[in-house]
Amino acid sequence: MTAMSRATGLLTKNPIFRLQQQMGMPFFSSFPFSTACSSSGTDKVSFSNIDDGLAFFNDMLSKNPRPSTYDFNQLLSAAMRMKKHETVVSLSKEMELRGVKHNVFTLTILINCFCHLNRVDFGFSVWGKILKRGFEPDVVTSTTLVNGLCKEGKMGEAVKLVDDMVERGYRPGAYTYSVVINGLCKVGKADVAVGYLEEMEKLSCVLDTVAYNSVIEGYCLQGKVDGAREVFDVMVSKGTTHDVCNYNTLLNGYCKMERIDEAMQVFDEMLREGLVPTVVTYNTLIKGLCRVRRPWAAHQLFRNISACGLTPTIITYSTLIDGFCEQGNLDEGWALFQEMQKSAVKPNLVVYTILIDGMCKCGKLKDAKVLFSRLIVEGFQPDVHTYTVLIGGICKEGSLIEALKLFRKMEEDGCTPNACSYNVIIQGFLQHKDTSTAMQLICEMVNRGFSTDAATRTLLLGLPTNDGSPALKNLPGLCDDHQDVKVK
Repeated sequence: MTAMSRATGLLTKNPIFRLQQQMGMPFFSSFPFSTACSSSGTDKVSFSNIDDGLAFFNDMLSKNPRPSTYDFNQLLSAAMRMKKHETVVSLSKEMELRGVKHNVFTLTILINCFCHLNRVDFGFSVWGKILKRGFEPDVVTSTTLVNGLCKEGKMGEAVKLVDDMVERGYRPGAYTYSVVINGLCKVGKADVAVGYLEEMEKLSCVLDTVAYNSVIEGYCLQGKVDGAREVFDVMVSKGTTHDVCNYNTLLNGYCKMERIDEAMQVFDEMLREGLVPTVVTYNTLIKGLCRVRRPWAAHQLFRNISACGLTPTIITYSTLIDGFCEQGNLDEGWALFQEMQKSAVKPNLVVYTILIDGMCKCGKLKDAKVLFSRLIVEGFQPDVHTYTVLIGGICKEGSLIEALKLFRKMEEDGCTPNACSYNVIIQGFLQHKDTSTAMQLICEMVNRGFSTDAATRTLLLGLPTNDGSPALKNLPGLCDDHQDVKVK
């Protein structure tokens, strides 16, 4: 009997289905339950929304005789695919209360949900239930737990579980190993992950680009781009063809290390291999070039995007505008801003903030204020970063009263100052020798649970003793380690 025929039998008493019949509506024309055949030949149940699934679940419980555990598992799987993990846990409990027995597939679904809910400990409790009931956990069940452990960063336990799988006579597949490799790389264990690549090769597992890419990315995250390059080169010798994702990952590694010339060489290799760069490829290189203060080279790549039939994204524009502004090339940044206004990619708040910051740094405070005033007209609400960069610009010009007014207005407008905001305005008052107001703001900041950053502490330590600096220096929170970045 197919899933569709079983569903037909179950639906005959459903009130929605009966109403459809009375109205002469075609069978399943609007009922949310549907089935689709997967590549493995297994029918999959799906619902348009979870409420329909719950109604169907209750209908199933009311049947006599009841549908099989298989049918209930189909419904749980459908809810799980909708990411309704808490709902699945509740439904599985209701099944047990109503006498519907769980089988190993039900329990595997439960483990999956607990892992997605970041409760892998509950997942192991279900694992114990599987063993207690005499079921034999298969590779799928074990891999589900391995994945949960990896997501929580418990790589030691994940590796041990894989070893236990091998000891029990199971042969972990490519997916299991890929999960472990990805998890190891995310916690900075790329060297260990390489060992699993070798293990996969020994077991004749399919080494795909995904597994290799995890290791390449892992090395790049550790700043070991040479190690990433070695793995990248090994791929070809092992018969695996590079894809665009592999190239993008390696390019990103070189760019982050500011080895932009090598990144450009990799880009040339990519083109020679016949692969077509994506917008992500171009964005990565543009960011890398701007990072090493080469915005004009980045601009040339930017022009290549459209020539290749691709469309620049908001990230493309904002990165390049920022690159020009950081170099003081405000006119070029402004030209790109105007180009955006005529294109399908409209400026967002980030772009406006970059330009306001650039204008402040170039001494064009008046233009920065005009652009800031346009935000509301354009439908944007300034955020804490936008306010902070303008406050910093006003302080730089020495207009401290105006800066303090804007600082207070920020909160009146519903935008609460953060640690960076306080440090910027305090630095402004300290740089212009107004220690009294700086003292008041520091007290206010500390009372809000914020700390001074390194730049503020340096200014405080440089104050002459007759300016009341001892009192400032002894305030609680001034010596705390703080990672806020000063807006220059």
